[in-house]
Amino acid sequence: MNRIVKSLVVTAMVTLPFSAALAQEANVQKLADDVYAINLMGYTSLAVIGDEDVLITETANPFRADVLAGEIAKLTDKPVGKIVLSHEHFDHTGGTEIFKGAEIIAQENVRAVANLDPLGMFPDKIDQTFDANMDIDMGTTLVRLHHFGAADGVANTIVQLPEEKIVAIADMYRDGGLTPGVFLTDTNLLGNRKALNAVASWDIEHAVNAHSTSTDPASLVATAGFLNDLYDEVQPQIIEMLKDPGHLVPGIMELSETLVLPEYKDWKNYGDLPLYVQKMSFAIMHGG
Repeated sequence: MNRIVKSLVVTAMVTLPFSAALAQEANVQKLADDVYAINLMGYTSLAVIGDEDVLITETANPFRADVLAGEIAKLTDKPVGKIVLSHEHFDHTGGTEIFKGAEIIAQENVRAVANLDPLGMFPDKIDQTFDANMDIDMGTTLVRLHHFGAADGVANTIVQLPEEKIVAIADMYRDGGLTPGVFLTDTNLLGNRKALNAVASWDIEHAVNAHSTSTDPASLVATAGFLNDLYDEVQPQIIEMLKDPGHLVPGIMELSETLVLPEYKDWKNYGDLPLYVQKMSFAIMHGG
């Protein structure tokens, strides 16, 4: 990373409101033998200690990655040898350079944005990519990577530890409510629905959410249910609108102002439902 850009990023994180998050101590949860969730500065990393090295997710940025390295050192003297990118968004990909010699693993679609990073937060090199699935034998356990298609970004990766019944997911659901609509810029709700339905069908004891300290799978399952209900309301109306294609876009905008899902009215950010209607409608039109 360019040193000037890195300095600006770190300075901004310290001086802007994010400084409150910097003051928080790390929340380290042991989920199973050799498996931890480390919440630090607004992000939660999965850490899996293997026979020879450690696999982690969510380095996020150089400042956080440096502090994360210190937290991992409290758990083991083994080096971080593998970093799995949850997806290509730059606020999640920064800081990998802190872990010298670590292999960076990502879904192959990350290559589409490798040269588009205006912040200097994307790794200089991706060491290994995969298409739909990849297994990593850590010696202590098996880590399985899944890609179900475009969801939050085009290279979204879900990390699964089948034996421990643990998954790690980034930016696809929020505890107790909807993700604020402003954060849906690069989200395909049709893809989110597909991925969350798949994961919700698994036997899960812990769901590590990249922006939460909770590992309760209930919010994941609830969001899958919400997206199913939204799809069931929207999809038939899109089909009806296609009888008069010239009215399609105005029809979607009108639908976004009239559709209600009263069973979710007490969810946080329910007021952003119109944006969800629009995003789901256009995802249905454009594909997932």
